[in-house]
Amino acid sequence: MDEFKYRAGEKFEALHVAARTAADSGKSRVQDAYNQSAEAIHKIRDAFNELWHNELIAEGRARVAAWTREAIQRVKDGAPPLSPVLLYEELVALFHDRVWRRSMLIFACGVAVGGGAGLALGLRAAGRVPHGPHARALHSHPDHTVMLVEDAVSPGAGAGEVLVRVQAFSVCSVDRCALRGRGHALRTLLGRGQVTVGRGFAGVVLDVGHGVTDLEMGDEVWGCVSEWNGGAATELLTIRSTRVSKRPRSVAADAAAALPWAGGIALRALHSLAYSQDNTKGRRVAICGASSGEGCALVQLLSGWGAHLTVLAPRHHAFMLQDLGAQEFVDMETAHVNDHVPSAWVTLEQRASRQGPWDAVLTCSGAEIPPGAVPNVGAMLKSTAPRKAALDIRPRAFISDRLPTPFSIVFTASFYSFRILRWLVGCGTHTDWLEDAHRLRQGLETLTQLVDSGQLTPVLDKVYLPQDFENALAHACSEEAIGTTVIRFP
Repeated sequence: MDEFKYRAGEKFEALHVAARTAADSGKSRVQDAYNQSAEAIHKIRDAFNELWHNELIAEGRARVAAWTREAIQRVKDGAPPLSPVLLYEELVALFHDRVWRRSMLIFACGVAVGGGAGLALGLRAAGRVPHGPHARALHSHPDHTVMLVEDAVSPGAGAGEVLVRVQAFSVCSVDRCALRGRGHALRTLLGRGQVTVGRGFAGVVLDVGHGVTDLEMGDEVWGCVSEWNGGAATELLTIRSTRVSKRPRSVAADAAAALPWAGGIALRALHSLAYSQDNTKGRRVAICGASSGEGCALVQLLSGWGAHLTVLAPRHHAFMLQDLGAQEFVDMETAHVNDHVPSAWVTLEQRASRQGPWDAVLTCSGAEIPPGAVPNVGAMLKSTAPRKAALDIRPRAFISDRLPTPFSIVFTASFYSFRILRWLVGCGTHTDWLEDAHRLRQGLETLTQLVDSGQLTPVLDKVYLPQDFENALAHACSEEAIGTTVIRFP
């Protein structure tokens, strides 16, 4: 028993010594920090005093004081204090002074450097992840990689917004472009986080913000997120209510996520061609890259409206496209006949010369489609077809990427000036005005009606898990893909 007490006493003594050592160490650290802070403040004060008493600053202060006294005297004498003639003479006299010109140059450089630093700090602070509930999300990084984060922070639903629990989202070639820097200048300023991938999505509403009356908690919805607003690859997505709508109840979440983005592109193409159910019957249409998500949607809609379709796609997709409604199939050969014209376009021209030209030629974002525009549109379109009937609906880079750096900066400044102007007149800070109507609620409701009427069915290719994003994106951008590739949150 005595030995136990002795050992316990030794342990308590050791704990006491350790506590005193930690306290002394903490006290010394606090004292060092205090001394360093006081020394830094003293240095800053000395530097300010030295700058304040500098010869140039002192001369400038003296001139300002003299000008102020003269202005006060002119006011007492009844003369205007800021006569344009006197101001002009003062400016001419000042700019004839070499010292004053040098002072103004230093001042302008200081304003430019300070303003740039303040803008950079403000943008960095604005880009900080807001507080909110935690969820799984795919975060993009500057080295073009994507990482699954288990505890990503999602902001709550604000005014005019809804919080959606995303069950599944689609990936396509646009995600690869986003990772490689497409629209980087605008995306870093517009985005509220690191989520930049995921286009179409399907989920359930968890919360609605102030002013949202057409959606309620528990509604099954779908929508799409453009590159202007990041991506949908997060389990909890806060988005404006104008970008979502109730999805068809007959479609599961995986299949529903496959349609909003591709279906919106298809509707926009049909709107550009002025094609509808009433005027499409009997028209000859060629669809290049018909195995893509938007290509499959176009095949279903145009064939259902009575058009005669010629589709270009890899050979192993022939039966699937014919089941969707295609009448003629042309195998896409990726080999080049020469250095300028891919054999795919040569094959299309040969088909047009043998069986007649088409009323419209649509180029979709299939992996097998050669880059660039169709080289000889006149040989493929009918003489009565308008020039815009050769429609390229593949995604393009942002204008900020296409412009040279100085013009890109001017564009970005103009863009934000216009946003501020819209905010001042009460139009809000959202970017719905940038979007095509077919990607907003109007287009989503049209897709819902087409699905409910049986005219359109989502074409779901493969379903992956979030940790397999790289494999999913590689498959979506390959020639093996048909329809839309989807990632589902388990």
